[in-house]
Amino acid sequence: MTLARDPIGRHYPPEKDLVFFLNSPKLIKMMIHSFINRQESVSPSRVVTKKNPYTSENQHQFSSADLIQAVTAIQQSQKFFSEYRQSKLDERIQLLQKIKTYIEENKLKLARLEAQDQGLHFEFVLKYSIESALSSLNEVLLDLASTNLDGAQKYSPVGVISLITSWNLSFRVISERLFPAIAAGNTIVIKVSSMSPVTALILKEMIEVCDLPAGLIQVLLSNDLEVKKVLVTHPGVKAISFVGQLANASEVMKLVTSVSAQQFKKIQIASGTKNTAATIGEPSVDVFMPIMQSFLQGQGQLAWNSARLFMLEKNESLWHDRIKEFLNHLKPAESVEDPSLWTPVLKEESYKTFSEINALAVQDQARLIKTEFQLSEKQKKCFLPVTFTQDMSNCSTLQQDQVMSPLFILSTVKYPFDIQKYSNVSYFGLAAHLWGEPEKLVKIADSLEVGRVFKNKWSVQTFGASSAVKQSGFGLQDYRTFGDFFSNVKIVT
Repeated sequence: MTLARDPIGRHYPPEKDLVFFLNSPKLIKMMIHSFINRQESVSPSRVVTKKNPYTSENQHQFSSADLIQAVTAIQQSQKFFSEYRQSKLDERIQLLQKIKTYIEENKLKLARLEAQDQGLHFEFVLKYSIESALSSLNEVLLDLASTNLDGAQKYSPVGVISLITSWNLSFRVISERLFPAIAAGNTIVIKVSSMSPVTALILKEMIEVCDLPAGLIQVLLSNDLEVKKVLVTHPGVKAISFVGQLANASEVMKLVTSVSAQQFKKIQIASGTKNTAATIGEPSVDVFMPIMQSFLQGQGQLAWNSARLFMLEKNESLWHDRIKEFLNHLKPAESVEDPSLWTPVLKEESYKTFSEINALAVQDQARLIKTEFQLSEKQKKCFLPVTFTQDMSNCSTLQQDQVMSPLFILSTVKYPFDIQKYSNVSYFGLAAHLWGEPEKLVKIADSLEVGRVFKNKWSVQTFGASSAVKQSGFGLQDYRTFGDFFSNVKIVT
């Protein structure tokens, strides 16, 4: 494999060899940079190492963008917006069609790259990140094909939109916002999560292969708080779409408020999840595995993960036995090809939270169902023991807050209508996953305080961003091309 040399002297494989690189026995360090105005933008003094989620060995590195690079990206986006806002709908459709072709032709490579960075099963990422992104793009194209812009409602683009996104299934999360933003005539600055730097590389390749105009999409890869701050407060940014943890969402809102005397900005926040799962039946084959997948694929780190399972009292022993049997045979995944639901945990804070709550559960004499497999010292750097806990009387954190690790709650109720009473204590309201006869789930669904209820399916299986309530959603939760967020609307009468 031929090696090139990046601007600060490190070797990295050409992009065509990335799949080989990620599957090679001996990983070669690859450098990833921000991509501003169709040029790699290097910050040589700020190099960060990304670890292999399965081995904790160095996987590749990226140069973390600084404040000057962020301001440059916004200024270039402003400059191009004055031109792009005049573009015709047909021209935007052509751009999106190029992107569609790129994704279709590179699905397997993109899925493998993202799965490796995020510690998720390859087929899971292929289906629920890459193919879901493609479905979102098709929806935008269908919307554009049927749009009549000659009516009483007049739409104009907002301007420069900053997307600040989380690491999990990041290409999907970015796509759900990027494609309608492009279609509406906006320019976009994307801050890719430092937990999934390879997504920046994917976006760079997409821009180059599709020959997208310089200034349309800027890609910033950074863990610098000042970069995030300027993407919110810069007067050139007219709208902010944020996806991430609640603490960071709170900071975004504070920053928006701090500049509100000089400028108002559109804001859209998706943050904080504590998704309820509930079953009113026995752990049959067609129900048990989908429920377990909603908990374990991602180990509680994904926005779509279930966090608490409600079961009826009459079925409690059946569910306990089935979960225990399943966990007894569970082994940690060894690679993105391994279909095991015991996937890696990426963030250090997840280990700390898990340790604290697990100790409290033991002290509280809670009932615990845990994996029996004994992790090696090396595996302990990448995995946490999957644990279900019941009868904890002294842990509001586990019941209400995000845990972001494989520590889940089992709750027994006598009647189905008790589910919503205990589920609704959570501060968050993204989604709920209900399993059972659909007609028997209606009353439960009607009373749950969440943005969306999914019957006999997991929320990750439905493409497109979902609106939310409580602390899970804030601002204009409108993901349509010509809606309230990506467009300004004027009515002529």
